[in-house]
Amino acid sequence: MLESLQNDKIQLKKKVEALESLIEDSREEAAWKRQQQEFQRFVDFQVNALQDLRAASEYMKKELLENRRRHLKELSDLGVILNGLVADATQNYQQALAENRWLYNKMQELKGNIRVYCRIRPILPGQSTKEKTVNSIGELVISNPKQGRDSTWLFKFNKVFGPTATQEEVFSDTGPLIQSVFNGCNVCIFAYGPTGSGKTYTMSGSGASSREDWGVNYRALNDLFQIAQSRTDVSYEVVQMVEIYNEQVRDLLSNYGLHTRYPFHMVSF
Repeated sequence: MLESLQNDKIQLKKKVEALESLIEDSREEAAWKRQQQEFQRFVDFQVNALQDLRAASEYMKKELLENRRRHLKELSDLGVILNGLVADATQNYQQALAENRWLYNKMQELKGNIRVYCRIRPILPGQSTKEKTVNSIGELVISNPKQGRDSTWLFKFNKVFGPTATQEEVFSDTGPLIQSVFNGCNVCIFAYGPTGSGKTYTMSGSGASSREDWGVNYRALNDLFQIAQSRTDVSYEVVQMVEIYNEQVRDLLSNYGLHTRYPFHMVSF
């Protein structure tokens, strides 16, 4: 009897342990299901977020493509407008340049296509100042008391430069003609007078080292090359430079003595 009760107790104990194990397993399964549900909700939230992000990305992509297309069209239209403006501005600029050249040449023409200036050389040491008297006020009056009644001569020039006139003052009326060269006009500047009248000093100066002493030649060439270098849209080349000396035309750019005088011969370099 006692053994039977003990066996029953042992069986009951096993059943209780089995039930407790089942209860524990059910609790763990419920907890696992809860974790699965929470994880599933998290995954669903992330998937929804990714879908919203993908939809927003597609929308932004379409907006960017549309903006790009619209901006490209606006740039293309602006380019057409700018090309038209540049073409109009270029045409107007060329017309303005042509008008300016015409007006400039007309102004120089009104001043006189042929201009004659007179420069009075200072009295040299040892030269008598009583024989001739010079008065320069737009006109040149020369008088010689030794010749009596008919001892006065009147000469008219575009301008008369007195003995104290500087090289710059002499060139001031000649300088604008350099611009006329680039406007397509032929310009010739030369000095004429007897020996000792100061032609070399007026045209070349006393030396090229001092800018103040530059004569008409140096100043004209300096302006000529400066204007040529300032114009980047056109290239210029000096092909010949000549001088007339003792009734002979000489090529100043030739390195060959046999070909310095007119008629010039073509020499290959």
